[in-house]
Amino acid sequence: MHWLKHLLLIKFINGRSSVFLKWLWLFFLIVLGFLSLNPWLRPASSEAIGFITWDLLDHAAAYSLLSVLMMLAFRQHGRPLMMASIVIPAASLIGILLEYCQYWFTVSRQFSFFDAAANVCGAVLGVILFWGLRIYRKRSV
Repeated sequence: MHWLKHLLLIKFINGRSSVFLKWLWLFFLIVLGFLSLNPWLRPASSEAIGFITWDLLDHAAAYSLLSVLMMLAFRQHGRPLMMASIVIPAASLIGILLEYCQYWFTVSRQFSFFDAAANVCGAVLGVILFWGLRIYRKRSV
């Protein structure tokens, strides 16, 4: 179980790491913006499960990670429910705006309602994952 704690960042989520996590989520946001607006990258659209494509799963995973990083970075600024009520709309808005930026600023990419919906679902999933890690951490101590 010791390796699982390292994998889930449980040992790292203490004290001085908050400054690092604040920079980490900003760095991840910049990388996410670059990957979303890069005209040379074409999303794979092969089906994974039914009508859900790998591209939609990638969007959900990316925004899930973004919301987890945001919850970790700002967890000391309020209660978890209050933070979730800020992080979910913020991460969702970032995802929707990046989808619109694809339409406005790139020629080879376009706005996709399904990608935007996957971004919102990923943001919600990330907060749920954060709460799950938090409960796991409290039980393992």
